[in-house]
Amino acid sequence: MRIKKLEDIMESLGLEASLVAYEWNVFYFTRVPRPGGSYLLLVKGWTPKLLVPALDFWRVSSFVKNEEIEVLPYSTYEIPGIEAKPITQNLASWIEGQLKSAEVRRIGIDLSHVTSLAIKVKEKVSGIAQVTDVSGEISKLRMVKDDEEISLMREAVRITEGALRKTLLDLKPGLREYEIAAMLEGSMRFMGADGYAFETIVASGPNGAFPHALPTSKEVMEGEEIVIDMGARFGGYCADMTRTVVLGKGDKEIRNNIEALNEAVNEATDAVAPGISVSEIDSIARKVLARHGLDKYFIHSLGHGVGVEVHEPPRVAQGVNTVLEPGNVITIEPGVYINGKYGARIENMVLVTKSGHDVLNSLPNLV
Repeated sequence: MRIKKLEDIMESLGLEASLVAYEWNVFYFTRVPRPGGSYLLLVKGWTPKLLVPALDFWRVSSFVKNEEIEVLPYSTYEIPGIEAKPITQNLASWIEGQLKSAEVRRIGIDLSHVTSLAIKVKEKVSGIAQVTDVSGEISKLRMVKDDEEISLMREAVRITEGALRKTLLDLKPGLREYEIAAMLEGSMRFMGADGYAFETIVASGPNGAFPHALPTSKEVMEGEEIVIDMGARFGGYCADMTRTVVLGKGDKEIRNNIEALNEAVNEATDAVAPGISVSEIDSIARKVLARHGLDKYFIHSLGHGVGVEVHEPPRVAQGVNTVLEPGNVITIEPGVYINGKYGARIENMVLVTKSGHDVLNSLPNLV
């Protein structure tokens, strides 16, 4: 668990308590799988308390097998058979009571991701304690991955690539987009994924021009490009990869554009290193596409951070001044989208190291 890191934030800000209410921040600090509806309460000098829905009490308790943290169930009614008596009063009021009993005067709450409990607690304690938004400090922590996190993401990438390799062997004209998506997702599960980082994108022909396309009943045709954006989740950590596949010979224009994207990916990746701003990386990719007359068709930012969520800071885009540091994991994903005709995108995950960078993907950009 990473409770100590949250305690360090509290110490640096002079806080006596913290409430972590955002699901993925709870996961980050506790590593409890799927902690939806769970909240982490730290009061200085007390054992950390993880408040969980009563129906999750046994599952979470079996995961938390030490005394570092106290698991407390909550429910709106009494539940027989649960060893610990559930908190049945209003949860925000219960937390308020805990803070009052500890005479807390300064509390941190992660408020950047709005949750009803965080807002209710903020309202209830504002009269007795100063509330500090600690979401920025938590975000800074999550941006820098440790060795364990990197290892989990490498495995997520390995599963993702393996699933695509397997599916490519069976790819043929006449398959529907949703059928291909099902093949990819089934393969990821069979290879050990504990879920998906996001809903798989399979978009062919004109549908490829939609950056956030959804798989449809459209059949893929000979010569069409197919944008495949997919990612396994392993150990709670995400992969995010895109490849653009052409069935058969394909149109020369499409193939040239995919080659240009490959060039943009490679040049932008080569520049990734500690001390480089993310906006500079974005600019490099855009200059490459401009040389090919394609920059006007690149309609989104170059990439984003990846971790326990598929989209995390830093955003790799124009106007963002974040400077890369070792432990950051970002995507490099330039795309070309010509509405009504086709689209193409290539995406890799890149780790910033002390001496430069390491591409987590091994699957060639051009498949």
